[in-house]
Amino acid sequence: MARKPAIAARPSPKPLLEWIVAGIGLVLTLGTLGGLTLEALAPRTPPDLSARVLSVLPGAAGFRVEVEVSNRGRMTAAAVDVEGVLTPPAGAPETAAATLDYVSGGGTETLTLRFHGDPRRGRLDLAVRGWSEP
Repeated sequence: MARKPAIAARPSPKPLLEWIVAGIGLVLTLGTLGGLTLEALAPRTPPDLSARVLSVLPGAAGFRVEVEVSNRGRMTAAAVDVEGVLTPPAGAPETAAATLDYVSGGGTETLTLRFHGDPRRGRLDLAVRGWSEP
């Protein structure tokens, strides 16, 4: 009996969808690696903290002032002390303070200061008094 010669199986061409998914995976992988590389090579600048009022809300025990603390530096600041001084139109100034555990580099955190007087009727000065390295 004669044997038939073996025919080499031809690989089937890859479907278009498979190539598209592989391309998307390659772009995502290269983008992630590029972003991580840029982040690692960027200079580490010290914390640069600022505070601004987000809102003033009346409450049963006075007024709550929501404050946003931003860090424009690339290093994290820990134990961030923020102080607000409310100077009313008449009377003595009132001071409130709070401490944030940390504000990451390039990040923002919020805190609340409480005052007896209405901060909308006086002058409210905010200051970041200090922080430490984590």
